[in-house]
Amino acid sequence: MHEQSLFASVPVHQHHELLQQLAGLTAMQPRHCLERRMIFKAFRKPGLAGRTGASQDLQQGDLQRLNKMLNGNMYYTQVVGPVTEADFASSDSGAGADADAQMIGSQPIYDYARQSWNLEFRDIPEAGTRSAVTSRLMSSATLPCGDIMPQMFAWGYHFTSEYVVEGDMFVHNDIAIFLHRVLNYPDESNEPRQTLPAFKDMVLLEKSGSYVLQAFITVQDGSNQETMKTASQHLFGLREQLKSAVRLEQADRLSLDTRAK
Repeated sequence: MHEQSLFASVPVHQHHELLQQLAGLTAMQPRHCLERRMIFKAFRKPGLAGRTGASQDLQQGDLQRLNKMLNGNMYYTQVVGPVTEADFASSDSGAGADADAQMIGSQPIYDYARQSWNLEFRDIPEAGTRSAVTSRLMSSATLPCGDIMPQMFAWGYHFTSEYVVEGDMFVHNDIAIFLHRVLNYPDESNEPRQTLPAFKDMVLLEKSGSYVLQAFITVQDGSNQETMKTASQHLFGLREQLKSAVRLEQADRLSLDTRAK
């Protein structure tokens, strides 16, 4: 699959107005999203995913995509899991990211053992293309729930860092529009967190509070030039519709470099 995208920076004071404009354009209310995103770095060329015990929990199509992603060159890759604000500790609980349990009554706020995950691969964007959009190879596959550290290590990856993405998603015809920003944890950890801190304690990566607007289309067959051209034209059409609000443009290629050095 290929992902074609355009990006824009959105100042925090423009956020609410842009949400209203996008809601009017797409005729839908924003779908709020919170995602844990864990970054893994390849430390060796991974072996076949099918040789690990985790493969029995994967569908055959997912397993084939995993093999293709994990047996190429050495890249950083992301493991993404949806969360909600209710998964974070309450502000008066006194429980931090390293607490053994965060509880409401007798029920845990966040159950790491039941956290669902997707492995998401994004290649470095293609160079020398004539199109004025960011185009890159992508793939995703479902992973087993819970602790995915043993599987990632078996595939030749070790954990490097983790952050949270907060944003709102819209869909306009075949275009997904994601207005989001990155939140860092208040403290560092050498492994994925099994509990989450209070949401108010999360720290903005961009201190000004600005957002990133990404408009993207996923093309199933990247070798079909007609389909790729049509996707680009649809993105250009959206750019024209939003030109009075934001400036959608191609991203700097090297800023999206996912190769492990």
